[in-house]
Amino acid sequence: MIESYTKECWLNELKESAQFLESLYRTTVWDKKLEFKTEKAVFFGCYAIRKLKESKLLSAELSGFNTSLISHPIRSEHDSIVGDKWSQKYNFGHSESHELALERLCNQFIHSKIYSPFVPGGQGCMGFFFASDKEYKKRVYYVQLIRIVSIFLSVVHNKKVNLELEINGAEVSAKNLTMHT
Repeated sequence: MIESYTKECWLNELKESAQFLESLYRTTVWDKKLEFKTEKAVFFGCYAIRKLKESKLLSAELSGFNTSLISHPIRSEHDSIVGDKWSQKYNFGHSESHELALERLCNQFIHSKIYSPFVPGGQGCMGFFFASDKEYKKRVYYVQLIRIVSIFLSVVHNKKVNLELEINGAEVSAKNLTMHT
């Protein structure tokens, strides 16, 4: 449980995670250390949100918050695919839309069997593929990085924050981020 007197400390850390994650749009060099810091920020944020919710320190509005994302089904012939690459086991030609409740989304990351940042060549991180140890046998989810940053900032500010991407040539950033950080 998180005690109410430490809530601000958790929220400050969550805000720092959101700011770090948003900066990934402008990162062109992806290495092991950055991947580690990214995973740490995502997992810390999801853990913090779940613990705040379990401690009844989130508003009812945020506790009932849903996130839109997509999933890709597992291939029916996945057992015959040789190799360890998780991505070969899913059909990326098909997708389904989903709405995941905040706690379920956080648990998908916390208990993930699959966690993989999506970093197209020469660009920053755009999102994450993930699936819990229970879900990976059916599907893998994909969520945009901007949605994770929006969720983290929503919890920090105790109100729904919807950031949008702003693309200016090759530069990508979150529109109106300064209003929320």
